[in-house]
Amino acid sequence: MKLVKNLRLGKLVTDLPNRGLPVYGWFPLKEAFSRNLVVMLLKNLWMGRGDRVLDPFCGKGTTLLACRELGVEGVGCEVHPLFLFFCRVGLRDYDVPSLRREAGELLSSPFRPPETPPSPFLRRFFPRGALQDLLFFRERILEREEGVREFLLAALALAASESSWAVRDGGVLKVRERRVPPLREALARRIGWMCDDLEKLERRGAGVSVVEGDAREVELEEESFDAVITSPPYPGKLEYVSAYRLEQEILGLPSPPPQRLLGVRVKEGEPVFEREAYLEDLFLVVEKLYAACREGAEVSLVVSDGCFPEEGGIFEVCSPLCERAEEVGFRVRRATIVNERFCTTPSRKKLGIMREYLLQWRKE
Repeated sequence: MKLVKNLRLGKLVTDLPNRGLPVYGWFPLKEAFSRNLVVMLLKNLWMGRGDRVLDPFCGKGTTLLACRELGVEGVGCEVHPLFLFFCRVGLRDYDVPSLRREAGELLSSPFRPPETPPSPFLRRFFPRGALQDLLFFRERILEREEGVREFLLAALALAASESSWAVRDGGVLKVRERRVPPLREALARRIGWMCDDLEKLERRGAGVSVVEGDAREVELEEESFDAVITSPPYPGKLEYVSAYRLEQEILGLPSPPPQRLLGVRVKEGEPVFEREAYLEDLFLVVEKLYAACREGAEVSLVVSDGCFPEEGGIFEVCSPLCERAEEVGFRVRRATIVNERFCTTPSRKKLGIMREYLLQWRKE
């Protein structure tokens, strides 16, 4: 296995331009996987019309939107209901002038008291005025046609996060009362940004689709993909279970069952991350990918080590994952370090360096 340290690439991967949001996808995540990286990989692999690309952890749809930009057929799988919703919203074709008209009509609607009371959960996280506006706009949006409705709901969920007292602390949502922007103002700004991004997005007519499915179990046609470009959830990310509950509550979406997340097992009714289980789950995915790839297919994965101070520090992912890839039949071509950061204890004692890698394999 060839290990290359390329911090210039790391700078590219972690750059998320456009007002702090990814260029493609309106739901911000913290990981390094980016549109710029996917486009670079697609071009370097000479992917074009007639080729098929798989992303088994498609999240907000970064790979699929880059495929659409370049005219490549893309297929994605996602297990998290919220991420699946945002991915489908981002992949839909829209009449942007019509969207702007609908948004203008919505934002100019005079307020009237909402008919449905807020849930106790939502009541905790909003000033009273913002909460009333949230319920009012949600009721008005639900009256609209499919497509426009989902687009405006996505904008509302993101704007509501700006106008809430919610603060994410790892996997926990906490309340921090502070001054927040009026929801109507935040919603207008968010819709404008999203419409601007749609107008800039090139769509070359390639077929892209996403299905709800667990990457360990989803049924994929054998030997049908020319490339895989993906980034599995990083180890220990239990926040996927509960940290996005605010958006889920607004949209009426459930949390994913914990056991459907990589490395998570339920013990005594509580989700627990297990390092060995995480590798076992990734190994199952590697086997699925090998069966789904055509001969000569290229696989590119962005993965990361984990930090577990109470269990000795660094949890290494790259080497065991590449070893398993070679066992099932892939040739490991390269492992490129794209980012480095310290693993520390709660008291900030440094335990070692965690690395993010771009792994590149080929089926031969």
